[in-house]
Amino acid sequence: MTARLPDTRDTLIAALASDQPADRDRALDLIARAYRDAVVAILALRWGLVREDAEDLAQEFFAAAIAKQWFARFEPARGRFRTFLRACLDDFARSAFRDAARLKRGGAAAHVSLDAAATALGSDADADALFDREWARSVLGIALERLRADCEANGRRIAWSLYARYDLSDLPDAQRPTYASLAAESGEPVTQVTNHLHWARTRMRGHVLATLRALTGDEAEYRAEVRALTGAEPA
Repeated sequence: MTARLPDTRDTLIAALASDQPADRDRALDLIARAYRDAVVAILALRWGLVREDAEDLAQEFFAAAIAKQWFARFEPARGRFRTFLRACLDDFARSAFRDAARLKRGGAAAHVSLDAAATALGSDADADALFDREWARSVLGIALERLRADCEANGRRIAWSLYARYDLSDLPDAQRPTYASLAAESGEPVTQVTNHLHWARTRMRGHVLATLRALTGDEAEYRAEVRALTGAEPA
């Protein structure tokens, strides 16, 4: 039995607008998982926060976005969701620092650290590159989690093991295991190692595409995000 990939007809807009709370909750959870690290990184870079303060403020950002339904206001015709979320984050951070500065001037304890300058730091290009890089890492991480669950559900643990050993290895090419060595380790013929890896790579691509589909608002944005992440056109 093959585990069903998420329905590629599902989009972020449909999920956020759903009359089913479970659908909305899944969409919001996926947004938080896909963007949390990127949000933390931007808060640390742009506002000079230490990691712990950046994580706390990121948590507040997502809580506010959910409570005030910011993400439901996204309109695909006006740009990518990624750009929309960044704009929401920038507005939120500026407001948080203004409020903290007022509290400090009034003698109250500031909610966020103001040891660093309460103005944006770093170049826009650096911030954009960092945000995009962390977003890509998170999307691939989500897809990897789904691939691993896929392998477990379908009795394909050997495929996951081989994929992790070969495709996820951070060793230099000269030190990476060969198909022959993987075959010797696993007790599988080289042809079967090849088949396992082909299956895992195909499923991984499917999970990446399904994750991007669920994080985008329409077909145009989906195809643009696939190109941005994989460098290739979706089928």
